[in-house]
Amino acid sequence: MEGSQPIRLLVILSTDETGDPSAGAVTLGRIASPYYLFKNAGAEVVLATLTGGHPNLPDFRDAEPQEPSVRRFLLDRAARDDLADTLAASQIVSEDFDAALCLGFAGTLRESDSDGVAAILISLLESGKPVAIIFGSSVAAAPYSEGDGLLMFGVSDDAPILAAHALLAIVKERRNRIV
Repeated sequence: MEGSQPIRLLVILSTDETGDPSAGAVTLGRIASPYYLFKNAGAEVVLATLTGGHPNLPDFRDAEPQEPSVRRFLLDRAARDDLADTLAASQIVSEDFDAALCLGFAGTLRESDSDGVAAILISLLESGKPVAIIFGSSVAAAPYSEGDGLLMFGVSDDAPILAAHALLAIVKERRNRIV
């Protein structure tokens, strides 16, 4: 029964309190490839930001996007709607998701982090969920060791899509072991 439910993945666009992406680390170019990898695998994808709503992405209005996934995203009404209506951090319940990909994170993961994106990531890890963090402009995350989750870090341009592949594989493997 568990394996028949769709995989639910949370993609957190880590922005500051005003909704601005952290120093350009959250771009449509970094969102589109993982988004479509998840969608093409039949997963439900939920986009979230700290405050909810449409994030201000620096490359959203580029005249001629080079990446096919970005062009696809801009032509895809459902994808644009997902981006325009992101969940706020306060609306996220970690038990609703199988894994999370966080783009642009620039904070720390500590037990004392009880607000915002860090709190969501800690909750997911404590629930045994895999989490991939693609850092923003400043790498300040300290390892977090509570719970049975798996924490992955990345900084390269390829990190979002590589992390997305890893998260999908982990969730599928876990579901295969349950069946």
